[in-house]
Amino acid sequence: MTDAARAIEQEAADYSRQLASEAAYYWERHQPRYRYLIELLEDLRRRHRFERILDVGMGFQTRLLGRLFPDSRIDCLGVGEDGRFRPAREFTFYPVDLNDAADRESPPAPGPGQFDLIVFMEVLEHLYTSPETILRFLASRLREGGIILLTTPNAAWLKNRIKLLCGKNPFELLKDDRKNLGHIREYTRKELERALDAAGLKKLRFERRGLYRFNNPKDNFYSRLADWTHPSLRRTLVAIYQKPGVTSPAAAPPPPAPPRP
Repeated sequence: MTDAARAIEQEAADYSRQLASEAAYYWERHQPRYRYLIELLEDLRRRHRFERILDVGMGFQTRLLGRLFPDSRIDCLGVGEDGRFRPAREFTFYPVDLNDAADRESPPAPGPGQFDLIVFMEVLEHLYTSPETILRFLASRLREGGIILLTTPNAAWLKNRIKLLCGKNPFELLKDDRKNLGHIREYTRKELERALDAAGLKKLRFERRGLYRFNNPKDNFYSRLADWTHPSLRRTLVAIYQKPGVTSPAAAPPPPAPPRP
């Protein structure tokens, strides 16, 4: 990670402490994932120019995208706009529930073929519509050569396997709050790869990583053990796929991080 990227990460960490305790807690748990996101995006922008970016589900990654790509337009899509993470520049928020993706072929959804990069992090597991339908919808919004970066929990990670061996269901119960049902469905590597292939996307990179900091020693031990043993046991699936067609133009050298506000 470059010094500029470290400064951007530190800004986000400082900002998390200015928010409600729930947001600060979320940053603390997910900080390894955000750090890895920065590293992935730094690598991608050396080879691609992302003029238009779509962030699915506003969050800390929205601010990170704004800092990493100061000359790009960043739009957002989700069920609700979160003013805490609004991009600093002009942007469009698309009020689209991806559970209705098959029916969102007209406004308020973005039109087809608009984006060079879609960031789709820790959202898929909260949706009850088939991943093939959701990923076809997002793939249709990419320009030819455009890229989607997706992360979601690995259903087959070590802790889940141990709980099943003990006769316990490793997945959380659905919640009473219909606006926040929790994790509807987690996926294995093969399931996610199958859905991405069905969406007509080609694989650039697929990894399983330990990108979550748990708040208890036992789960952190499971995570470290998974890192030491086999990738299939790690908690997070990371997929980078591309829409076939004309490759995005090579990027200019990445700009330095803007000065801290």
